Amino acid sequence: MTGLTGGFIVTALPVVVLIVALTFGPLPIVVRGLLRGVFDPHLTRSWYRAVSLGLGLGMVGSVVAVMMIDTSLTSTAALLCLLFLLAGIDWQWRWLPIEWTIGVIVLGLIFAFQSTDPLRILIHMALPAGVLLSVRQTVLWAMKKEALGLGDVWLVAGLGAFLAPFESFLLIGFAALSGLVEIAIRVRIHGRAAVQRGVSYGTHLCIIFVIVRNFASLG
Repeated sequence: MTGLTGGFIVTALPVVVLIVALTFGPLPIVVRGLLRGVFDPHLTRSWYRAVSLGLGLGMVGSVVAVMMIDTSLTSTAALLCLLFLLAGIDWQWRWLPIEWTIGVIVLGLIFAFQSTDPLRILIHMALPAGVLLSVRQTVLWAMKKEALGLGDVWLVAGLGAFLAPFESFLLIGFAALSGLVEIAIRVRIHGRAAVQRGVSYGTHLCIIFVIVRNFASLG
């Protein structure tokens, strides 16, 4: 009985991580931004709390349902929920909340210690994040300008657990490339002033990760 209880606790850890992330993270800010694009300000203010609660409960319920069907997919389901929120808030505010990036890292650590070779997964997390941090600090030192936020580094560290190192560097490169495409499109539509708003690199990381991860699964 103790073994069964311990096994259930380990299996349910991604659900716990998601609940903590939703509870302490800025979920209402994401929801307000999404509603603002569809409804007027009055309706947005009236409904964002209820929609936030519904979205949070829906995400937790979905991950629990996935856990009941296939426990091996629990971490992936929780990860997708966090990536949706991170992509949304970075697109709106150019901000990756630490509550959610740390959540991704914790999911990566859970995945690592449930694997047959935790050390290998930890190296997969540290290597691309370390390279990205080095590039960030070098640019900051050389140009006295922060070209990349630390949130992007933490996000890459968490995502690295679910990818091989080569795939992680593909993720970093293709996310940068799609970010450049975003800038080109915005400049084409809105003019040079659009460059000042910056690129939501975290959003591109989340989207490209889903593509790379699914492509690797198909392989």
